[in-house]
Amino acid sequence: MKTARPIWIACALLVSMPLHRAPAFLQDWELDPDQISEAGQEIIDRLAPDFIKDNYEFASPDEIVAFISPIQATLTGESIGALAALQPQARKTLERLRANPQTQAYADWLEARMDFIEMAAEVEKAIPAPKPSPLPPHPQTPAPQPPQPPLIPHPATPEKPLPPHPKTPQPPLIPHPAEPEVVTSTPAPPAPEPAVEKARNRYVESKQVWLRKLSKRPAPARAAALLPDIKRAFRAEGVPPELVWQAEAESTFNPAARSPAGAVGLYQFMPATAQQFGLRLSPEDERLDAIKNARAAAKYLKRLHARFGSWPLAFAAYNCGEGRVSKTLRTQGGKTFDDIHDKLPAETRMYVPKIAALVQLRENADLDRL
Repeated sequence: MKTARPIWIACALLVSMPLHRAPAFLQDWELDPDQISEAGQEIIDRLAPDFIKDNYEFASPDEIVAFISPIQATLTGESIGALAALQPQARKTLERLRANPQTQAYADWLEARMDFIEMAAEVEKAIPAPKPSPLPPHPQTPAPQPPQPPLIPHPATPEKPLPPHPKTPQPPLIPHPAEPEVVTSTPAPPAPEPAVEKARNRYVESKQVWLRKLSKRPAPARAAALLPDIKRAFRAEGVPPELVWQAEAESTFNPAARSPAGAVGLYQFMPATAQQFGLRLSPEDERLDAIKNARAAAKYLKRLHARFGSWPLAFAAYNCGEGRVSKTLRTQGGKTFDDIHDKLPAETRMYVPKIAALVQLRENADLDRL
């Protein structure tokens, strides 16, 4: 019997295929599971050895949707709890990606985002939701007793002892059926109260919390060789060089890092955004060039800062899209990241303070003062 290939391998195979024009941001990316499944199966049929063809088949569209959709929806959603629920599956997926030399680029992408998933799980323990009130104990109805024969007074004992009276045979005891247990469903835990939800948001958005989480983590080993050139690229575009550490949050400084959605490189450019900032996709993908990727990121950050007026908002827009941030500012009547944080995706709410913490730890600089 054939078995479907694990879906993370499916993604690894497909992202290496030529890409047509795609939207700039993950939330605008449309997944076509039928096309992916057909293309993946064609790759196996054409290129895989006979052993693979005989024992494996590409994941079906339904299996692709079942794996990708929750992750995509959760990363772009607003629920911290839903992101925390991804933790067990994300850890397993990261282990599988790390175990295969062919998928290290995807492992680096996921590892950079494990911080958000782990932080979401941490805050649920640090600020738990109120416990539901205990149910009153279910009253137990005593089992009815079988009827007893009436008591007959024993005649007085005559002066002359009588022979022992034979015992009257008793009917066999029939066990009484136990009363059916009334099963009451356990009520679902209530949704976090507004005060709890607000406290959780503040926790995951706290730079101090992120400083504590990242303080003992060494800089990625690949960073040292890249820093002089990419800092030079940032300076050339008029962007503070301290901000190069955004690459740690995007790719753990792997120039070949890839996301399942098709973003590539140090600063994770989608195809359309890459072309917009001067990166060619063919005949060679310039997103894989660390210096060119960094220069494009600096140009993009410069434009975002000019539009929104602060680095926290610029990084929020880099993560979830200019349109999302602009619309949220307009509808909320806000001017700062703090004014709109609770209306942005869960990942974005943590992405901004994580970068602020990295800039402080790696460069001893304050994101708000750059």
